[in-house]
Amino acid sequence: MKKKSTLYFLGYCMMFFLLFSCGDQKKLSKDDLLLSHIPMPPKLDSAMRHSFDTVTYKILKKLNPKNVKSFKVSKENYLKMIDQIPVNADRVAFSFVQFNKVKFPNKYQELTKFDGSLYLLYYYMDKSGNNVGNKAYAMLDVNNIVEVSEADYQIMENDYIQNIKSQIDAVVQGAQGNTLRVKITKDELLAYKNKVTAKANVKNFKITLAQWVNYETLLTSTEANILRKKLKLYNDESVGQMTFITDCQNAQGSDVESLSGFDLNTFCPNDCP
Repeated sequence: MKKKSTLYFLGYCMMFFLLFSCGDQKKLSKDDLLLSHIPMPPKLDSAMRHSFDTVTYKILKKLNPKNVKSFKVSKENYLKMIDQIPVNADRVAFSFVQFNKVKFPNKYQELTKFDGSLYLLYYYMDKSGNNVGNKAYAMLDVNNIVEVSEADYQIMENDYIQNIKSQIDAVVQGAQGNTLRVKITKDELLAYKNKVTAKANVKNFKITLAQWVNYETLLTSTEANILRKKLKLYNDESVGQMTFITDCQNAQGSDVESLSGFDLNTFCPNDCP
């Protein structure tokens, strides 16, 4: 990560250290505790991306040379995903899938470029883990959000489980294998949206695949304290599980520093309803 990113995170560290040192965590506002205000520490961010590149991504490329490690999302589509969260949903779930076009003749034409490769669909989830609306949606590297029926989504997820997950489970230390989906709470997304709309130079987002690593040696005690809401969900058995890091880019393709390097996710099976 750039030196500027390091200074940016350290600024957050100092702010949160002062907040925590002034009293019990319960006295902090709900907004103060959201991960959408805390970029990933540079060492952990870099390690998670590097670990995926050198381990899981190598397996994915052997399975299908068309597999990619990052996807673009337009600002319009990203914000539309947030704006359309149903009242009875409390999070957005991003599910790992495999799209095989032979199973969907004359359907989902924008997804044919991902034929046979790893992809992610999102859907709206309530507190019980139900798919609100019984639909899923594609927004990665497509012009317009693509709606996918519940039945077709299940086929794509099952293909991921059988054809991809079975091959990458070996890189995960825990017996549960790799993750099925990652989830971002509605509160996190709304807070992140507020930061995005406050910036005039946002063009698109980049979703980059990464994987969880042993973090103890990568974080200072202050960083670990700030991130404890997230870290409590992970342990040694989580190492190797896929997630993704969200970066925001301007029209020149450079990262918007205050909106990049965020891992807002928790993942299943570690955090299943």
